[in-house]
Amino acid sequence: MLTRKRVLPIALVAAFVAAFFALGAVSKSSPVTVGAAGSASAVPYAAWYWTMIVAPSDPNVLVLGTNSGLFRSTDGGKSWQPTGPKNVNTTSIVQAGDSLFAAGVPGPNPVVRKGAGRTAPDGRGVFSVSTDEGKTWQTLHPTGLPSTTVQALAVDPASKGTAVYALLNDGKLYRSADGAHSFQLVSPKVGIAPWALAVTDGGQLVGGDMDSGSFRSANGKAWLKVPFTDSRGGRMVMEYAVAPDDAKKVLMSSVGLELSTDAGKTWHPALKSQVMFGPVAYAPSESNVAYAIGFDRSLWRSDDGGKTWKKLS
Repeated sequence: MLTRKRVLPIALVAAFVAAFFALGAVSKSSPVTVGAAGSASAVPYAAWYWTMIVAPSDPNVLVLGTNSGLFRSTDGGKSWQPTGPKNVNTTSIVQAGDSLFAAGVPGPNPVVRKGAGRTAPDGRGVFSVSTDEGKTWQTLHPTGLPSTTVQALAVDPASKGTAVYALLNDGKLYRSADGAHSFQLVSPKVGIAPWALAVTDGGQLVGGDMDSGSFRSANGKAWLKVPFTDSRGGRMVMEYAVAPDDAKKVLMSSVGLELSTDAGKTWHPALKSQVMFGPVAYAPSESNVAYAIGFDRSLWRSDDGGKTWKKLS
């Protein structure tokens, strides 16, 4: 399948970028156009980089979720090809068992204001599965999960892929106990702004958003704020990644990258930068390998579990 080739209207792009500059959210070097797969020297062009996952069997196979759909690389990010459903603002990708699950919503606008926070836009949600590490995708309709925007997916590492959480952009939190085939409501209002979500050691949840920071919860209802300061002195949270060999080790993308070794109780800078980062992911087959993508189209790799980083493009 091919992602959309047309470029976003200039006026729409200009308005979108201007709005986010005003909010202090996007690096000055952020891309603003959407096109086909990028060159070997950079990640694909996109207005928004949401999420990324590394294939279970190969640390060089990456699947990237953007506002214009999914891209896949088989050479550690040197080259990319579009894959998956067309024109889907893909907010989250997770591995559950032997499958990859992706969720998103069609539409040109990556992010909208909703109350005091920001979310993916409202719409009829798209939920897809791949059983060949992101080569091909099929649309699913899990029972019990509303057909609306999924803001974030998360998998409990202790469940071996059977326990999958789905956080909707209206704040409802659902959980599946059968590998995303069916879902049940956990909380009608998650209690924090719906944006990023992960499950850490002992089934603890971590959640956060671009405006109010990072939080921890034992049940998805009551949350404790965890203070931290990003590289610009703010408290932005973009995405979480839990280490495959140690559920206490969590990476968090922000302005730069943060690392926790106590399941999100405390955070420490892992990569200081003035660039906003989005997708971040560990490699399941080589737990010391992790990748991250900045909004300046840069790709970074760590070979020591997220402690230090090397810029690849």
